[in-house]
Amino acid sequence: MSWLAELFETNRIIVLTVYGEVFFVMGLAIALQSRRRSSLALAGPLSWLAAFAFVHGFVEWGYLFIPLQSGYLPTPVIDALLVAQLVLKAGSFALLLQFGAELLLAAGRAGFMGTTDPAAGPGLFGRVPFLRIVPTLALGLWAVGTLAISAATPQSFVVDPAPWLAAGRIDASLAAVGAPLAVGDVTARYMLAIPGAVAAMIGLARNASALGPALRPPVGSALRLAVVALGVYGLLGGAIGMPVPFAPASVLNSSSVFSTIGIPIEVLRSVAGLVIAIAVIRMRELFEQETDRALADARRRELLLRERERIGRDLHDGIIQSIYAVGLHLEEVQGALPPQAAAAAEDAGEGAVTPGARSRDPRVRLQSAMGELNRIVGDLRAYIFDLRSASLATTDPEEIVSSVADELRANTLVAVQLTVTGEQRAELTADQAEQLRQIVHEAFSNVLRHARARHVRVELGFAGRRLDLRISDDGVGYDPDLAAQRARRGAAQGLANLRRRAELIGATLHLEGRPGQGAAVSLTMPIGSARRSG
Repeated sequence: MSWLAELFETNRIIVLTVYGEVFFVMGLAIALQSRRRSSLALAGPLSWLAAFAFVHGFVEWGYLFIPLQSGYLPTPVIDALLVAQLVLKAGSFALLLQFGAELLLAAGRAGFMGTTDPAAGPGLFGRVPFLRIVPTLALGLWAVGTLAISAATPQSFVVDPAPWLAAGRIDASLAAVGAPLAVGDVTARYMLAIPGAVAAMIGLARNASALGPALRPPVGSALRLAVVALGVYGLLGGAIGMPVPFAPASVLNSSSVFSTIGIPIEVLRSVAGLVIAIAVIRMRELFEQETDRALADARRRELLLRERERIGRDLHDGIIQSIYAVGLHLEEVQGALPPQAAAAAEDAGEGAVTPGARSRDPRVRLQSAMGELNRIVGDLRAYIFDLRSASLATTDPEEIVSSVADELRANTLVAVQLTVTGEQRAELTADQAEQLRQIVHEAFSNVLRHARARHVRVELGFAGRRLDLRISDDGVGYDPDLAAQRARRGAAQGLANLRRRAELIGATLHLEGRPGQGAAVSLTMPIGSARRSG
């Protein structure tokens, strides 16, 4: 093995350069393929893996460049660079641990096909209240532990200079900084790198299982490869550090591995890092599949909306106009008919007219038929309103409310008054926008179908990170107790649907109503970061 060890030692500059490049390329690959707007729960945590790769790559390049700078920089600066390299090394492992923690939290939020589900429970790891801050706490404990153990390390201990290129140039700085360089390296690997790799393995495995049908063979193979590679890196990068005078690092360390197999530990870590990078790059197909599904869904939605528009237009321009024409003809016929004898006798005061005789009067029967036609026209207008309001696609709450209100004005005889207050606006998430649209639509549909109202008042207000909406009408109202009883029997689900949709977006819903005094729906929902109107 001596020839192999000599080969690597002679080309150590190449080994260190490639080691840093492997992790830097990993971070670059993840950053370039990251999906900020992806709905996959797996997408968000990947930025932490990219940060780990970037920082760790720079740390490894430090073993190459710090000795090279020793001829140009004063010794105190070299001392500071060594300390900075140690802190960044621990920070990179903390980022790996953060990646694992975020993966575990994301797995708890994952719904169908691995997408983030707001209604999903927190999951096993989501119930750990401090999971997200564990890496920060661990980094603090590392700093304390490094100082404490270094203080207890014998003064005769000498830091192994092997990791640095041409270490003889920085012997003075290695001696000045002393034990913390080696102790900090080992404790960072034990306290941060190993837990980070284990957490990342478990998190990736749980996210893979949540993907379900989306986990096609190329993506599934890449995820399994990443899990195995992270486990290998956890062993090589976490369990094997610099030599220190305490077990197990006094036995299992980078120097003992090199003397045993003749291969620097950096080479083995580079191979593990390269496999992780390849696996993550192959995982890009997962996001491409998501994009393909989104495009296909958008196309289907576009076709559906066009069909809805066509049906609504045909109903409005064809069937409703035909029914109106029939109604006008019936009115002409009604006006041309002479009164029945029974009705004439009543007009002449010759006695009471029985209900049966009046029901046989053609004029009365025509009036009843025209009333039925008017009811059918009302039902068709409500149906057209349902069709057209479903075509709205915006995340601006004011546009959502005003667009549905405009549809109500255009397709019914109900007068709608919209008032908007507040100096701020906010874009909603796609789920918030959809649920708000459905709530407004359901409220207006109740007005059309049940309230028999002539006027609807809509009040929309913005206050900081809160949206307030109130929809009231002057219709027949309703009995809240009776409505609740019907809902429990499954007969009246409209109000129950409103409550369920409000719960999905963390909003509160208040329903008001009295027989003969109209009804009102009040909604208060949290919204995201606000932006000035205009």
